Amino acid sequence: MITKNSSFSKKKPVLREEPLPEDKISKKELLAYGGGALTDGGAGALIACVMLKYMTDGLAIPAAIASTIIMASKLWDAISDPLMGNISDNTRSKWGRRKPYMIFGGILIFFALGLLFLPINNIMEGLASKIVYIAFMYIWFCTCTTITQVPYSSMSSDISASFSERNKANTVKLLVSSFSAGISYIVPLLLLESFLKGNISDITFWLALFLVFGILFGVGLVITGVFVKERITVPMDEPRRKFSLKEYLVPFKVKSFIWSLIMYTAAFMCVDMLGGLAVYYATDVWRGATLGNMNFTSVFIVAPLMVTAVAGFPFVRKMMMKKTKQYAYRIGLPFYAAGAILLAVMAPSWAPAWVAILATSVMGLGFSGAQTMPWIIFPDTIDVAELKLGYRPTGAFSGAMTFVRKAASALGLGIIGWVLQGVGYKESTQNVDVIQGDNVLLTIRLLLGISVFVLIVIAFIFSIKYKVTDAKLKRIRYFNEKTRAGENDTLTPEELKEKETLIKELAG
Repeated sequence: MITKNSSFSKKKPVLREEPLPEDKISKKELLAYGGGALTDGGAGALIACVMLKYMTDGLAIPAAIASTIIMASKLWDAISDPLMGNISDNTRSKWGRRKPYMIFGGILIFFALGLLFLPINNIMEGLASKIVYIAFMYIWFCTCTTITQVPYSSMSSDISASFSERNKANTVKLLVSSFSAGISYIVPLLLLESFLKGNISDITFWLALFLVFGILFGVGLVITGVFVKERITVPMDEPRRKFSLKEYLVPFKVKSFIWSLIMYTAAFMCVDMLGGLAVYYATDVWRGATLGNMNFTSVFIVAPLMVTAVAGFPFVRKMMMKKTKQYAYRIGLPFYAAGAILLAVMAPSWAPAWVAILATSVMGLGFSGAQTMPWIIFPDTIDVAELKLGYRPTGAFSGAMTFVRKAASALGLGIIGWVLQGVGYKESTQNVDVIQGDNVLLTIRLLLGISVFVLIVIAFIFSIKYKVTDAKLKRIRYFNEKTRAGENDTLTPEELKEKETLIKELAG
C-alpha cells in the first residue's frame, strides 16, 4: 500500500512494499518473462565477441572497414530505435502494446541470424561483394533486434505497477540475460576459433550459430510475447503521440534517466570491448600459451568472468535490499577496473596463464552488480519521468536506452578495429597463420586496460549522482496515481511542495 508519509528524505530507503493483487506476477509468468532475456543478453554478446574477428579473419575484410560497417549500422539505429519506441507506445491491440512485436520479431530474428553468418566465402569471391552483403545483413539483423528489444525493454516497466514486483521480474530477466550472455560469449568464441583454425568448416560454423542461437533467441521471444501480461496499459481510444524530434529528445529531459543511461552504457561498453578483444587477446597476445594440457583460448577470458558474476548475484541483491540499487551497482566496480589493469600489464613471457583467469574472475565480481542493476533501475526512471511529464513514455525511453546501448557497443568495437588497423594489424583467412607485430600486441593490451578503467571511473561517478531510492518511489507512485485519477486538486500544500521537490531533485 502507498502511504502519505512525506519524510522520505530523512529515512533510510523503505525496501518493502505490499503489492496489490492485480500487480502480482505468478512464478510461471516470471519464467516466461525471462524468455525474452535470452535475446536481450545473448544477441549483443554474440555480436560483440565474434563479429569483428569474423569479418577480419573469416572474410579477410580490413579491420577499419569492418569497424565502419558496425558503426554505420548505428546511423540507422538512431532512427529505428526511437521510432520503434513510438510505434510500440502508439500500438492499440487486444494483445497489448509490446507483445505482438516480440512474437513477430522472434520469428524474424531466427532468419536474420542465419543470413548474417551465411558462408559467403563459398558464394562470393570479390571483397567488395562480401562487404556489401555483410553491411546489408548486419543492418537487417540490427533492425530485427530493434523490433523485439525496444518493446521487451518497455515490458520491464509495464509488467507491473508495483516496484517490488518489477524488481522480482527484472531480477529473473537479468539472471536469464546473464546466462544467455555467458553461453553467447563462450560458445560462439569456441566455434569461431575452431573455424579459423580449420577444425570445422564454414558451413558447420554457420549451422551451429544459426540453429542453436536462432532457435534460442526466437523461441524465447515468442514465449514472452504469448504468456506475459502487460499490466500498465492505455485506453484503446487514447490519442496517439506523433513521432518527432521533440519526442525523440523527451528521455533526455529527465535527469535520473540520463544518469542511469550513462551507468548502463559504461558498464556494458566495458564488457563489449572485453568480448571483442578477447579473441585477439587470446590468439595473438597469448599465442602458443597453454594451461595444463589445453591451449589458451578466449574462453579462459570470458568464462571466469561470467561464472563469478553469476556467483555474485545473491550478494548484489542483498546490497540492493539493504542499501540502494546504485550502491549495489558500484560496490564491485573497483574489482572490475583492477582485473582489467592486471590483464593489460600481463605478458606471457613472464606471467603464467592461470593469472589471466584470476584477473577475469576478479573482474566478474564488479561485473555482477554493473550488469544487473541498470535494468532494475530503468522502470524507476520511467516513474520519475511520469511524475514530471504527466504521462508514461516507456517506449520512447526504452528506444533511447536500446539505441545508446547498441551505439556504445558499436563505438567500442569500432575503436578496436580502427586502432588495430592503424598500428598494422594483418587480416587473415581460415588456415592462414599470421603472426602480429609487437606493437599490435601491446595495443591490444592497452586497449583492454585503458578503455575499461576509464569507463569504470565514469560509471562510478554517475552512480553517485543517481539519487532515486525505494522510499522516494513510494511517494512518486502515490503522486502518479493521483495524476492518473485526475485528483491532483486534492493534494495538500505540503504534498504539492513535496512533489515539486521530487521533480526538481530527480527529474530536473
